[in-house]
Amino acid sequence: MQRIEKHGTVHVIVNEGPIRMETSVSIEELFERSMIGHTPAVVVDLSGVPLIDGSGLEWLVELSERSCHRGGCVRLCGASELCADVLRVTGVGSKIESFPDLTSALGSFA
Repeated sequence: MQRIEKHGTVHVIVNEGPIRMETSVSIEELFERSMIGHTPAVVVDLSGVPLIDGSGLEWLVELSERSCHRGGCVRLCGASELCADVLRVTGVGSKIESFPDLTSALGSFA
């Protein structure tokens, strides 16, 4: 299940379950609808994500690049040990700033 929560001016993408091609497509559709007219200040909450595959990693990088081009940015939070390893090994973790929890990620926008 995917949802977007709004915390002030920051949009938080929450996903329960692995981020794969099919989930990244549905998250993207939900995200685009909620971001109309907004500068994309986004946190992707990975606390409910046990695994991210290649298409999920690609989606994260594209989301970050598109947000930067629109004057915003993307942060990650709550990555499990496995997801953190995947982000580190693939280099995606060096492209997108990551925080241990949602509160820290939201605070980074202050």
